[in-house]
Parts: sequence; structure tokens; C-alpha cells
Amino acid sequence: MRAWVAEQFGRPADVLAIHDDIERPVPGDDDVLVEVEAAAINNNDIDMIYGRWASLPVPAPFVAGAEVVGTVTDSGANARDWIGRRVVGMPRGCHAGFAQYAALPTAMAFEIPAGMPIEQAAGMFWPFHLAWHGLMERGNLKADETVLVHSAAGGAGSAAVQLAVNAGARVIATVGSDAKLDICRELGAIAAINYTTTPDLVKEVLAANAGAGVDVCFDGTGGDLTHLTWSCMAYGGRHVMTGFSSGIEQTDNRGLLMRDPIFGNFSLVGALLTYVDRSDVVESTGMVIKESALNLPSRAHGQKVHDHLVSLITEGKVRTVVDRVIPFEELPDAMNAFERREIAGRVIVRVGE
Repeated sequence: MRAWVAEQFGRPADVLAIHDDIERPVPGDDDVLVEVEAAAINNNDIDMIYGRWASLPVPAPFVAGAEVVGTVTDSGANARDWIGRRVVGMPRGCHAGFAQYAALPTAMAFEIPAGMPIEQAAGMFWPFHLAWHGLMERGNLKADETVLVHSAAGGAGSAAVQLAVNAGARVIATVGSDAKLDICRELGAIAAINYTTTPDLVKEVLAANAGAGVDVCFDGTGGDLTHLTWSCMAYGGRHVMTGFSSGIEQTDNRGLLMRDPIFGNFSLVGALLTYVDRSDVVESTGMVIKESALNLPSRAHGQKVHDHLVSLITEGKVRTVVDRVIPFEELPDAMNAFERREIAGRVIVRVGE
């Protein structure tokens, strides 16, 4: 099969190459083999290609790609009833999706309607599941609360804005360029702020909320922006951390000063999206954890979330924000644009054409 291979670690445009002779993956007992229609680009893909994602190390060379949509053509012994279904999800080990075929554990595969357009189907899984998990479950968001969403024009950020608005919350959005401000307003944010140019982000956020702190922050950025956020939180607020797009190396940085949440009377909340069939089976994720707990939601719970999200999309209440749909051959160039933060929403890579 054809696949994009990271031949060594480095800048994606320099180390990715198409190979035409890659062996199709063999599904394990609880896996499905998917003929890939399309894949979506994630920050995780870029971090993995650079070799800087310590939590999910993959030796080079390897096939990249963490999120696909396609039709199940084969399966392992325990998943025969999946054959013929159109699914979206994550390949085992969070890579190997930029290929004509990918093996997905059934715990991370979810059926989608046959009529859902390819750009909506390919781009909905990771952003909307993560945003729901972070806002509704870990952040306990309620109607009439105020939410601060960082990187609000990105895949997960744009999903979080829409889910919060749909839940009856007020959204203050931050982005990294003026070009992305209007997107956030169109999605329903009451205010949009370019955090790279505003002289006082805290002042701007508080002003947008009538001088009060925010109840929930959805933060996949990390770094200095996270620390600024702590001065924006309301009493009893929930700051939800979903990632570190400002630098994945921060996942191993334990330089957290607990004085800030103690004095601020707000909660720091983590949100990790990976479903497992049984709570005691974590080795299948491929994750390497150091001095940390690994508590993961169940596949059954993920199905309930997925059904609700699909309903919201098919009813037109939320949508996948797609920046561009590209042919398979243009993947490295699109990753360059993604790395330069020129992308708003998702980049969908067509594979099955």
C-alpha cells in the first residue's frame, strides 16, 4: 500500500516520503482494518515526526497519522461484526493513519452515518470528543457560565467554542492572529482576542466578562498563556488542561507552582482522551507514563458521547471547521502551514482517491 513514512526524526517536510510498498497492517484480535478515505492532521502528528513526544515514543522509520475515516474491510477475531461499517477513529499507537489502510482498535473506532460529508466525518472525532470530555465532563460546564477557550480557531478550540455556545455558555476566545478573530465570532464567541498582540490579556478577558473571572478555561496551549490564565479565573473556576501546543516538551516539566491555584481558589483539571474497552487495559494505548496515574474513560462511555456529537452535527448545531481539503501528495506542505499556525480548523488529507 501507499503511505507517508517519516524516514527519520525531523521537520516533516524534510523527513516524510511516500512509499508504495508498505505492508498492509494486520489487525489484532480486537482491531479493525480500515480502507482509509481521508485523514486529518494533528499537532500530535508533527510532534511524533520530530521525535519529541515522550509519552508516545515511536522509533523511526514509521507511518505517521493519528486520525482517519474509512470503511472496515477486515478485522481480528473479536470484531467480525464491524466489517462493512464506515468508521472514524485513531489507529493503534496514535500513528499509521497516513496510508491506504490502517488498523484501529475497536475501543477507538466509532461508526459514522453513511451520508456524512467526508470533510465533516474526517475532522470530527478528535476535536469534538476532546472538547466534550474537557468542557462537559472534566470542566462540568453549566449554562450561563463563561468559558475562556484558547487556540479557539484550531480543531479542538473551534469545537469547544461551538459546544459551549450550544450548552448556553458565554465564550471568550483567544487566537494567535488577527485573521482568526472573525472565525471565533462567527462560531458564537462574545469576544475574540489576539493574545500575541494585546498588551494585557488578563485585562481584556475580564473586561469581556463585565470585570468578572471566567468559570471554565479550555486550554490546549500551555506555557506562558496558561500562567496568564490563572489571573482570569473566577472563584471556584475550573482550568481544564488538554495539551501543550506551545511545546509538547512541557509534558515532562514539573515546574508547577501550586501557590497560584491555592490563592486563586480554582481547580486545575486534566483531560486526556483515550478510550479503552476495560479500565484495567492501558498497555494497548502504547503510552509511556512516568510517576503519573493513567485513568481512561471506557469505550461504552465514548459511544454515548459519540452518538450525541453525531446528532449535533447532523442537526446542524455544530460543525467541523475545515481550513482545506488536500490530495495525499500535498501532506508535507500542509504540515508546514500547520506548523506555522496558518491553519484555522482542520486540514483533511484525501487518501482514497
